[in-house]
Amino acid sequence: MQATAQATQTTLDLGRQFLGGLGINLGGPAASAPSAATTGASRIPRANARQAVEYVIRRAGSQMGVPYSWGGGSLQGPSKGVDSGANTVGFDCSGLVRYAFAGVGVLIPRFSGDQYNAGRHVPPAEAKRGDLIFYGPGGGQHVTLYLGNGQMLEASGSAGKVTVSPVRKAGMTPFVTRIIEY
Repeated sequence: MQATAQATQTTLDLGRQFLGGLGINLGGPAASAPSAATTGASRIPRANARQAVEYVIRRAGSQMGVPYSWGGGSLQGPSKGVDSGANTVGFDCSGLVRYAFAGVGVLIPRFSGDQYNAGRHVPPAEAKRGDLIFYGPGGGQHVTLYLGNGQMLEASGSAGKVTVSPVRKAGMTPFVTRIIEY
């Protein structure tokens, strides 16, 4: 429970910094709104949602070249993973996505299968920058961040690092997930 409270507080603080940079003050101390991070996407004013998505993409992109580490990644950046990633500081796919969204105050689940259900499902033909693309049953095998123009940003186990790749259709779930509406 302590880890959840700490993750929520960290995400709230990051979101307040981002929104403060846009001149938006949500008011009140962060500690008084522990559930705000879980609904952070709805707290981002729609007029600023596109800026939030671009910030999410920049935050994830700032990690280009960071090693892949299964189970790696925290709200603050790369971390040691688990099992095969135990000796590597880096990100796995869901850790990178969680890190990216935390930067705008949106706390999403840690595991890709849970991230798949964290937003609104959209047909892939309607995907926008910042939507999440998933692979495997229920999105449980892999998640990437859609960049547009057939490109995605991912922590790739096969490439061994955070990289930009062409969108792969094979194994893709029937929907992408939109976390921030714009």
